[in-house]
Amino acid sequence: MGIIQKILAAIFPKRKAVVILNEQKELFNAIINALPDEFSDVKAQAENNNFLGFKNWSLHPDFKYTEITYPGENYFKYKKRGRNSKISGLTIFSKTNKKFEEIEILLWDNLIWALKISHSNYDLKEFDLSSIKGKNAIEVNFEFPARQVDLFYDSLDEHIKQKLDYNDVLDIDYFGETFYTFCELEDGNYLAVNNTLEVYSIVHDAEPMLLKMEIPFIDILEQLASNQFDKEQHLDKRYADQAV
Repeated sequence: MGIIQKILAAIFPKRKAVVILNEQKELFNAIINALPDEFSDVKAQAENNNFLGFKNWSLHPDFKYTEITYPGENYFKYKKRGRNSKISGLTIFSKTNKKFEEIEILLWDNLIWALKISHSNYDLKEFDLSSIKGKNAIEVNFEFPARQVDLFYDSLDEHIKQKLDYNDVLDIDYFGETFYTFCELEDGNYLAVNNTLEVYSIVHDAEPMLLKMEIPFIDILEQLASNQFDKEQHLDKRYADQAV
C-alpha cells in the first residue's frame, strides 16, 4: 500500500477499515494459495467466494473466524455437513518474530471457518508472503460442538431422514422461533418446519411472510421426491393470495 493511501486511511475511519480488509484478504489468499494441489477444493472455495475479514471467535479464542459470504448456490456447493477437519503443517515467516510461525485452518462442514497464525496479530506487515511453506500440509479430523440444526436432524425418524438431503437443512429464526429449511424455492425463500414438524412456507415478499401449510411433513417430502410439488405454482399462489 502506498504512503498516500496510508495517510488517508489514518484520517478517514471508513477508508482505514477498507485498507485493513484488503490487507487481511491479501494475507488470507496467500496462505490458502500456498496449500498443495490436494487441497484444490479449499483453494477453489476461497477463490470463488467473498472473504470479509478476520473476526474474534469465542468458541476457539486462539483462532480467528474467517467471515466469508457465498454468492448464488456456492454455499450448498461447498458445504458437506459433518466433514470437519483441521489443516496444519503450514508455516509463514514472521518479520516481527524473525522466524517461521505455524498456521492452522479449520473446516466446519467443509467450509473454511477459522484460521490461526501462532504468535501474531494477523497484520499483513508482520509477514513475508513470499515465505509461506505449504507442501507439508496435512488434514485431520476436528471435533466441533453439535449445533442446533444437527441436534434437530439427529432427532428425526429414519423414514424422514431418508427423504432429506442432510446438507440442505438450515436453521433460521423468525419472530423468536426456529425453523428448519428442507426445500429452497428461490431467492432465499423456503419450505421449512418448526420443532414440532409443522410445515411452513417462508416467502419474504408475500403477506404473510410466514404461512403455515396444512400438510404433514412426510407427505410434502414425498411430493417433492416424486416431483408432484410445483414450486413455481406455489410461489405464484403465495403472491396472488397477497393481492386478494
